[in-house]
Amino acid sequence: MEPAHWIDDLAWHRQVYKQSKFRWDGTEALLVATEFTGGCQEFRTVADLRDLEGYRLALSEYSMTCQRALGLALQEARYGLGAGHWEDIAALLDLTAVDCAASSYFARWGDPRVAGQFSNPQVRRIRKMCAGFFFASPLLLAWELSQLWKLYRAAEELLEDTLVDLVVELQPHVRTSDLLQALHTTTEVGLSNRISSQRHERGPSGDPRRVPRQAFSPLTN
Repeated sequence: MEPAHWIDDLAWHRQVYKQSKFRWDGTEALLVATEFTGGCQEFRTVADLRDLEGYRLALSEYSMTCQRALGLALQEARYGLGAGHWEDIAALLDLTAVDCAASSYFARWGDPRVAGQFSNPQVRRIRKMCAGFFFASPLLLAWELSQLWKLYRAAEELLEDTLVDLVVELQPHVRTSDLLQALHTTTEVGLSNRISSQRHERGPSGDPRRVPRQAFSPLTN
């Protein structure tokens, strides 16, 4: 379709599919997280902490692949629409300008020679789905890929919540050096900043901000 129709087609798509065809809920975010932990949901020791950080890093890389794929679609959509700023694209896709700029940056600096840098089974699933839409466009692809990326980011945040909770639980009982080694962190300040960042953004256990959910801006007529 011509770029002139992309925005209207995205609006139609959101109306027809009640926002997005790729839908997920908190249960699916938890399932993604446990897939990367091998089904383990209880972590109690420094050894568990070391394993948990490994699981989180693996999930983070998978999430990054989804974001790079999103970045490619965003670049194509911005070029096709002639958008001068990321704010123009972000407003259409329920993303922030920072999300768009970062996704584009990661896509630009990804290495296509490395397997898994720009695609994975879930990304391929979304691309195939979008290619089958009558009104296919890079903008619509970016919309659906953004929902996929948000799912994997939500799962990654669940693991980070669990990791920080375990650090806080272990701190009174183990040496700080053991915690730093398990997390491959060099300084206590770095560890403290990581805890503070998670608590500021997500809060302690039971905070409603920790509940993963797929959220959309209201549809307009």
